[in-house]
Amino acid sequence: MTSRSADPADEATGPTRSLTGLDLLGAGALLVVGLAAWASLTLAHLDAHSLTAVLLLTLLGLLLVGGAALLGARRIGLRLTADLPGVAVAVGCAAVAAALTFPGFSYGVADKDPGGYVSHAIAISQTGDYSFHDPVLQAVAEDPTFPVQLTSPGARFAGIWIRDASTGLIVPQFYHLWPSLLATSYDAGGRGALLATVPLMGVLSVLALVALVRRVGGSLLGSRGGLFAAGAAGLLLATNMLQVWQARYPTTEVFAQALYVGALLGIVVALQTGWRPAAGFAGLMVGIGWLNRADGLLLVALSVGLGCALVATRRWDSRATWFAVGLGVVTPHALIQAYDLALNYSNANRIPALSLVAGATAAGFALALVLRLLPLHRVADALRDRRVQVVLGLLVVAGAAGLMALGYLRPRLFGEDLFDYNGREIRSYDEQIMSRLTWFVSLPGFALFLAGAAVAALRRWSAAAWTVLLPSLLLFAVYGYTASNSTRLLWWTRRYVPTVLPGIAILIALALAYLVVWRFRGKLVTAVPAVLALAGLLAFFLSQSLPLRSHDEWKGSFELTQAISDLSGGQDGVYLWEPEQGCCAGVTQLLVTPTWLQHGQLSALLWTRAAVDAGFTRQEQVERYAEQFDGRPVFVVGDNGELPDGIDPSTVQPVLDRQVRLPMWKESDDVRPDGSREIPVHVSVWRVRGT
Repeated sequence: MTSRSADPADEATGPTRSLTGLDLLGAGALLVVGLAAWASLTLAHLDAHSLTAVLLLTLLGLLLVGGAALLGARRIGLRLTADLPGVAVAVGCAAVAAALTFPGFSYGVADKDPGGYVSHAIAISQTGDYSFHDPVLQAVAEDPTFPVQLTSPGARFAGIWIRDASTGLIVPQFYHLWPSLLATSYDAGGRGALLATVPLMGVLSVLALVALVRRVGGSLLGSRGGLFAAGAAGLLLATNMLQVWQARYPTTEVFAQALYVGALLGIVVALQTGWRPAAGFAGLMVGIGWLNRADGLLLVALSVGLGCALVATRRWDSRATWFAVGLGVVTPHALIQAYDLALNYSNANRIPALSLVAGATAAGFALALVLRLLPLHRVADALRDRRVQVVLGLLVVAGAAGLMALGYLRPRLFGEDLFDYNGREIRSYDEQIMSRLTWFVSLPGFALFLAGAAVAALRRWSAAAWTVLLPSLLLFAVYGYTASNSTRLLWWTRRYVPTVLPGIAILIALALAYLVVWRFRGKLVTAVPAVLALAGLLAFFLSQSLPLRSHDEWKGSFELTQAISDLSGGQDGVYLWEPEQGCCAGVTQLLVTPTWLQHGQLSALLWTRAAVDAGFTRQEQVERYAEQFDGRPVFVVGDNGELPDGIDPSTVQPVLDRQVRLPMWKESDDVRPDGSREIPVHVSVWRVRGT
């Protein structure tokens, strides 16, 4: 591979076997993080997670991938160009993303998924294993009369799911890639590094997006148009409120987004340069994305569908083979996690059975082999005809516009949507998906989104452009039909961050870039309006996202659980928590899981009122725990300074009474939440005398 310093060739004039510094920046960082995440998960599943082991396994993966990449580059004579303008734009966009999101939220409670991920990550760091054995359940296995109150059937607490009650095996909810990666960050730099991992994924996503749009925009609009589109897309993504929220919120969505954008970048590089390892990188990103989230299976299904189409039209080549290899390397691990280690979570998310997935894949390729006997390649050849491209492009744009219009009209046409929530029907707000998203994108933004689709579909077709356009429209249609998610904002919006939001940013950017470079009688008559439109959108986005910059969700929660855990004086304590505290933001709901998983302080619930009414007594329960865990301090935890009912005051002594107010962003079903509120938390702890 030779090196030279120059702008990338104008992609609109033809393919080039040139890899840019921007490509390496965007994809290289994702490769390192992706392999580190996979290594972290592999070791956690083997009960062998440690920072040293993760680093060694990641290094081995990088050596293997790097060797294959170099061999592939030499084979085709791939050149390396600096693309300093592209790198500068990417770094600028990444700096904006970092300024808006670092250091992430101080999310130390367990009211929602983020706290579960954080607590699980710290537990993995401490034990080296994704699962653990619960001494309380083990006590029940030895003595069935031992008192244990479950949060719900099959769960000790929310998200703490029982895998095998007979052995006390606990496998926390969700897939395990993200908490395993967070565990590695925690090993490397403690809590600060763990929380900073989330905005880091957002920065990497922006870098990859800029690299992707630099190439896609270049293939449609030339090098200058591509550069403008890349910068516009990067800024639009970095400043959008949904992105800023999720890039500070320690859940899987922004990592999923980075992997998705990285996969698209790999495909586009492979298409434009013929460099097969780039396709392998894309397949690897899709596979790791499946390890990350259950709905990553949807991208795998799209990949399988594309593969079937390539087989049927006789377009399968070595790049497709490399993509399949990259995906195939990860698939066995993904299958083991989805259909064994995290089977309960897959079932809870209605993931298709393994037999159905395997059968559909086999049937798809079998059908493709049959269709291969037909002259479908001639149909593919016909797509090169400019008139055919225009007609099909118009149909695609008209279809997208029609679906968006239908989305806005759904409330009037079909009324309210309902869904089953734990046995009762409640509103899903699916009929308002487009209206809700418009709060964060704006009507002009969606108009430009359609215009960008027209730019990609109606100009002379570019494989790179369709690589972005097709999944953007298809996935928007899927998630535009139903969110399959809790309705509360901003929580609801997480469904659209991994794939829909980057697609929106890309197509808006392409529309603006087209207006910037379009000439009428040799004059750039729409360039200034396009720049003003971009400035207006950025101002709109920043007006929503800047208030998040000064907000720190649940700030002070880590210190609160630390204070509770410190009561044990360095010993392994046992904490019995009052379960009757309403639905939301109760002391137990917020703090029980972090106290146990983050600090190693065994926790259990006191009997509920229903159990007490059935004849169980809390005082006897406390005594049984003190007897079972002899030599360990036992505590009772309540709220509002009130000793939980059923506990004899003479048997306990108060050791902590603390009142704090923790910041939380407002939630709503009907309007865009635009500010924070303070949640009063009053935790009271008593130590059982004699323990």
